[in-house]
Amino acid sequence: MDNQNLSENRVVYDFQSYHTPVTRAIYVGVFLGFVTAILNIAYWSIYVNITALGMSSYIVNVQTISFGSILPLVTFGVLWATFNHYFKKAGSIITIILFALATLWLIMVVANGDYGTNPVTQHQFKELVIPILSFIGIAGCIAFPICFKSKKVEDMML
Repeated sequence: MDNQNLSENRVVYDFQSYHTPVTRAIYVGVFLGFVTAILNIAYWSIYVNITALGMSSYIVNVQTISFGSILPLVTFGVLWATFNHYFKKAGSIITIILFALATLWLIMVVANGDYGTNPVTQHQFKELVIPILSFIGIAGCIAFPICFKSKKVEDMML
């Protein structure tokens, strides 16, 4: 009789059932942010070692790359969930278009900016930052929708 009561009163924890589209989108954003940060840090370290970059490596360092990769993708996840809630199917497209436009705008700002008096340092800074911004944009516009809909990624994260 005791074994039967134990099996009937057993609590089953199903953590995946508690996740709303907002929490799933935030988790995917954090996951892609870490992956993108690792890729950006790898690019940064290779680029700095090849070019023996000086002053620009102090501005763009591991901390700025990490926060600069994770925060935009978490924000993208929140916007994705919000726009999907209010605009249904069009919300995904609106979010992707807004993020792509923001990425292109930032790339244009960096490409047209004037960063110091040394033309070599300016060129190296632009060569360093523009690909990093591109990786973040690609992660948001292409990888996020794929990962958000993937059951394998959801099982892995949650």
